[in-house]
Amino acid sequence: MIRSIFFAAVSITLLFSSPVFGISITFPPESGPYTGDYVLIQEPGRYTLENNVTHTYPVGVIITSSSVILDGQGYQVRPAKTGDPSVGIWVTLLDSQGKPVTGVRIQNLTVHDEVTGIYLEGADSSEFPWGRDRSKDYAVSDATFSDRDIKCSGVTITSSRIGIASRGLKTPAIWQSEIKGNEKGISISDGAPDIRDLVVTENTNAGIHLERTSGGVITGCRIEGNQGPGILLDHAKGIQIWNNIFDNYVNIRNAASEGALLYQIPSNQTNIIKGQKTGGNLWAQGGVPVYSSHMIADADHDGFGDMPYIESGLIDQYPLIPAGSGFIPVEIPEPEPIQTVMTPVPVSTPFTIITGIHAVITGDSIPTEMKAGMSYPVTITLLNDGSDNWLDMHGVGIRAVGDAATWGPEWLPVPSGINSKQFYTFNFELKAPTSPGTYELSYQAVRGGQGVSVTFGRPHKKVVTVQ
Repeated sequence: MIRSIFFAAVSITLLFSSPVFGISITFPPESGPYTGDYVLIQEPGRYTLENNVTHTYPVGVIITSSSVILDGQGYQVRPAKTGDPSVGIWVTLLDSQGKPVTGVRIQNLTVHDEVTGIYLEGADSSEFPWGRDRSKDYAVSDATFSDRDIKCSGVTITSSRIGIASRGLKTPAIWQSEIKGNEKGISISDGAPDIRDLVVTENTNAGIHLERTSGGVITGCRIEGNQGPGILLDHAKGIQIWNNIFDNYVNIRNAASEGALLYQIPSNQTNIIKGQKTGGNLWAQGGVPVYSSHMIADADHDGFGDMPYIESGLIDQYPLIPAGSGFIPVEIPEPEPIQTVMTPVPVSTPFTIITGIHAVITGDSIPTEMKAGMSYPVTITLLNDGSDNWLDMHGVGIRAVGDAATWGPEWLPVPSGINSKQFYTFNFELKAPTSPGTYELSYQAVRGGQGVSVTFGRPHKKVVTVQ
């Protein structure tokens, strides 16, 4: 079983409303973690999808916290209605405390039919109806230059307008994934991308579009059958491109990028690119293959470059690094591993996405009107919506905040043995203050045991009028 180990108390305080589909939405949403319409991850830990996510909210999964591992376990994220502005997975630039979101891993899932499959937010997200341009906010723009560590691996993205979009991330890492049949496969603005071991194929626009990037690497990829350029370098600097298979109508297009790449078509179809930055790639014969969905009937299959490489039968004869190319790339250091604590394989928890200890306040019986100085019996209900049963050592309970701590008990601990998916109702007494007025009572689900302190989600609030 995987236990979710939390590191800090995180809740969302920065909200933005925008009209979408004729209605007003709040982004990020106000509640979580799972409503059926979206998944909201607000706290550090490891999370698993236990079923497919079909979302009516514009974004399927929203990650607003650092140190998060989202393991899809092979499940799918997709919108309930195609054609509307939608994002499968959105990683925010900042957390609720204004700190850059870092240490995020997205792995083992499929995203289908979105406008953008995975969106790594930068300072300007105004390309979406609910987004905004914060590039003139120095605190926000400075965050884009911080060492945010976000990595996608083992993901499959299909039938989307853009498979993966990274905006203002210093080193976006995309490994061992398949980006197939989208309009544009990968779109990265700024930073030094780390792109390894991908299949980027049959996208109707560019397979990989790098805009204003500086440095980085593309290696071990099969980039073929894209109707736009396999790689579009758009004002990009110094990207290392080595050990790849290319078979596109245009393999690489250089648009005002520094250190222009020089091509040479050798008879042995091995090392095409000269220079220190690139080399060791296997190219389609003639450099301009005719493979595309609308030209197959007229294709000349004399060479393996004129058809998808994987179908040519020559994958054993021509490994990714062609023999005799003599190209040795500059050593690229591996990124530092995420600092988190994990235990082995998760068990099935079909009613929640959260593995480990988690709690959510689901309701109360606190009256909205009270008489000054009077006492009232009330209840608050807490749900164990995680995968693990609560024990004394977990220290799960409800903490009263502000005025609520002066009206009644400050701490409400749950008894031992509350099982996963079980509710527990607290019975206690509140005494209204002697001064009439309108008060907001706030209660927070928390964990305080085993040396771990975490706040679960947003405070549960109740407005009370005292007469």
